[in-house]
Amino acid sequence: MKKWFIILGSALVIFVIIFNDAFSKGEFIIGGTTSYIALDAPIVEERLPFYIGYGLYWDGIGKPNLTNVTLIKNDGTELNEEDLQISVTSMIDEMGVTGVIAEESVIEEGYINEYLPVENYKVDDNFLLVFRVELHDSNYENNISHLIIEYKNFGFQQKQTLNFEGFFKEFE
Repeated sequence: MKKWFIILGSALVIFVIIFNDAFSKGEFIIGGTTSYIALDAPIVEERLPFYIGYGLYWDGIGKPNLTNVTLIKNDGTELNEEDLQISVTSMIDEMGVTGVIAEESVIEEGYINEYLPVENYKVDDNFLLVFRVELHDSNYENNISHLIIEYKNFGFQQKQTLNFEGFFKEFE
């Protein structure tokens, strides 16, 4: 009898491992067009908040639920609320209209009421990840290198790190 429990337990463990491996395959991909703003743009120089969107899509099995999005700085630390140079909040734009928009326009157009929290957002295929960005330090240098997306797929917690060039770019 004990032998059957061991065989059944082993089969269950193998099944869970195979299930997790088969259904955890998938990845988020940042779309071909990405948004940037110049550090010398008037809205940035005046340190006014703006919203910037990035198209992502899920290439995999299932429909994952997002649990968190984290930005990682060049030194490997997370960007958080205590950062004195820049504040960033992430959300989802289901309307798909956000490129780079001043906060004043976001409020006037009513987009602010349509943004959804990242937490528990069920991904279909394509979605627009939006960041509310507020620069506090005029000497800020683009120091964000990665984006970590945490999600659940088929009940398994997953995490993916994507290269991310930040919000600002020098235009010639």
